Amino acid sequence: MKIVDLFCGCGGMSLGFQLSGHEVMAGMDCWDNALGVYEANFDHPAYKVDLSDVDSAVKLVEALHPEMIIGGPPCQDFSSAGKRDENNGRGDLTVDYAEIVSKVRPKWFVMENVARIVKTQKLVDAREIFHQAGYGLTQMVLDASLCGVPQARKRFFLVGCLDNEDGFFGIVFYF
Repeated sequence: MKIVDLFCGCGGMSLGFQLSGHEVMAGMDCWDNALGVYEANFDHPAYKVDLSDVDSAVKLVEALHPEMIIGGPPCQDFSSAGKRDENNGRGDLTVDYAEIVSKVRPKWFVMENVARIVKTQKLVDAREIFHQAGYGLTQMVLDASLCGVPQARKRFFLVGCLDNEDGFFGIVFYF
């Protein structure tokens, strides 16, 4: 599949999808240091983009015609290591991610974040945006140590498929 990575950081998700045979067409972020690392490790372009400017981001992403959008919006406002205030500003980027995906309308999306996001209104808001756009959703929290990562770290994943039902992976969650 042709993929665009929003909030790409240094490229962890891009690398995983690339290694599994997908074509990552671009990474997008606004963090200069991370983009420098990303550009050094990938042949496809990395764009410095303010992803809170949803309309501008949508135009750039739409021009690439992705079949899937992946991304990990900033987690600091949700993290157990932070102030745990989803209204500090960065939490809004989760909703912006949902708006970008919902306007571009790729067949698939994958969003990753910290496990604590499940306790936030921002996730409720993002899920509503996805549902209104016609996405069926499956979410799960995975222990990264069980997936080959050398640390005990729980990560949240939300996978959306356009014109599908919730729980399409055969996993049904009640919210």
